[in-house]
Amino acid sequence: MGQQRRPACTGCGERTALARISPIESIHELRTFECVRCGQVDRYAVKADPRSYWVLLRDLSNPVESEALDAGCSGNAR
Repeated sequence: MGQQRRPACTGCGERTALARISPIESIHELRTFECVRCGQVDRYAVKADPRSYWVLLRDLSNPVESEALDAGCSGNAR
């Protein structure tokens, strides 16, 4: 995975490592990146097209954001 698709950690700025990819709906996936340096976990909702947008999600334990994912990721960016 190239550095352009390895986002910087929102905690310390170091490059993150892709930990897992999970489907959200038919055209989206949830990509979880972890920082080796500080342990920060960042999650992005990504449209399946490689030229697509990425939306950084806040804490997924938040019921409002969990509902947005269920509804198709309505843009809860940070």
